[in-house]
Amino acid sequence: MASIKSALMIKKAFVPIIMAVLIIIALLIYVRILHIDNGNQKEQSSYSGIFIENTDEITAVLRQTLEHRTNSVKITFEAYTLDDTALEEVVDNLVQDAFYESDDPKGGDYLRYQYGGYELRYSSTKSADKYVYNVRLTPVCYTTIEQEEKVDEIVTKLLNTADVTKDSSDYDKAKWVHDYICDTVTYDTVHKHQPCSNHIQSTAYGALYYHTALCQGYAVLAYRLLKELGADVRIITGNSNVSGETEKHAWNIVRIDGLYYNMDVTLDDQDGNTDFFLKTDDYFKDTHIRDAEFTSDEFYQEYPMSEENY
Repeated sequence: MASIKSALMIKKAFVPIIMAVLIIIALLIYVRILHIDNGNQKEQSSYSGIFIENTDEITAVLRQTLEHRTNSVKITFEAYTLDDTALEEVVDNLVQDAFYESDDPKGGDYLRYQYGGYELRYSSTKSADKYVYNVRLTPVCYTTIEQEEKVDEIVTKLLNTADVTKDSSDYDKAKWVHDYICDTVTYDTVHKHQPCSNHIQSTAYGALYYHTALCQGYAVLAYRLLKELGADVRIITGNSNVSGETEKHAWNIVRIDGLYYNMDVTLDDQDGNTDFFLKTDDYFKDTHIRDAEFTSDEFYQEYPMSEENY
């Protein structure tokens, strides 16, 4: 407050700066989430701007909406100014927060890479000195709840007869998952250059039920099975170039004895070998390029890579 007062006393040239600060403060949004569940109204609230501080309750509702393939969720925002861009950024950040990593095999990257965005409808009305946004968010998922229930059924039966358990070594878990997928899934060359025409091939359901998949389907299934076995795993996206043609691609990193290794089940399945099983970034550098979000110092600190192939 002292700095603002002193600024006011200096020159009129500082007035625009002060006004900008006041506008930013005015843009703070009071967020209130309303979720109707079996006729009971549940409410969570937080006070923030574009980035919400206490998102736990909000992201839990959104995560449940995605996991259960619920048709839509209602969100109400109260703001001191009309700002559609800020509204869309708030919603997008809340949805991304719902993909947080945990021990849940059906959450994290499993949700993130079987999700195709959302439809956002909203209206705004003036209420006293505020504007009220009424938002209806309808997520687009690549699978239905019935298909996910089928995945649950297949995975349960599969792991009940598998040669590995949660007590197996990290290596044995990774090797079993890698070999199982290579033995049972075929790369979908039909939709290779038109993945948007058949999203089911980018899902665990497509890989398990139809036994065909694109690289994303391979990576999602590997993620689901490894998570079910208690392994630490992530899905990495970027580009690959193994035959002179650069393509969008997805693969996994798996933690073995405290360090992470790259594992590309798709390429190993196509080539019939293990050339891309538990390899370092240095080994992958000529054939794989990560998207920027997976190359940050923060990401590497959380997921330290081994400097030696396994």
